Amino acid sequence: MTQLTTTSNTIFPGMMDSATEFFISNDEVKIIQNSKVLPFCEISLATMQIIEEAINNDKAAKLELFDMHPTSKMKRIEQFAKCRFGGLDFQGDIKDGVLQDGEYWECPLHGQCKSEGILCKLPTFNGERLEKQEVKLLQLTATNMTNEVIAEELGMALGTFHKLKKILYDKLGIQTKQEGARISFFLNLIRI
Repeated sequence: MTQLTTTSNTIFPGMMDSATEFFISNDEVKIIQNSKVLPFCEISLATMQIIEEAINNDKAAKLELFDMHPTSKMKRIEQFAKCRFGGLDFQGDIKDGVLQDGEYWECPLHGQCKSEGILCKLPTFNGERLEKQEVKLLQLTATNMTNEVIAEELGMALGTFHKLKKILYDKLGIQTKQEGARISFFLNLIRI
């Protein structure tokens, strides 16, 4: 068991509240709970049951997990936590006994994993799930790149870029790149 230490004033879920936060560190699943950073093997029975219930309610995820780890329930639970909640963000993965829907994190297997979109989830905002292209657009508009460079990076004409950006901004209820950057940070799409 490791005491939580931080080099900044950042407070993550589980540090000062009753939430639980899962995250990946050096390819290992860790938990922040009760002001401590714990290895996944020290998961509480109550937390394990919450995750197991979510797996049982998601038939596609359950099949993928059985395919990955046919003989180990614990490995299936850990894999689910890793894929669905691997990012260290500011929203507790379990809060008041309720498991959130999932979160976006920069998994090194994006684009190469057969379970992509089944175990992992793209983020939601205002109750709507973002699409892969919208996530990329939000990430790029949060940089200091010009619209022309972003359009080129996305492989689209500038007019198409502006149209997609307007649709995304309307979906998010925003008007500026700064608002988009704030949402990107909140959704764990960028780090500051």
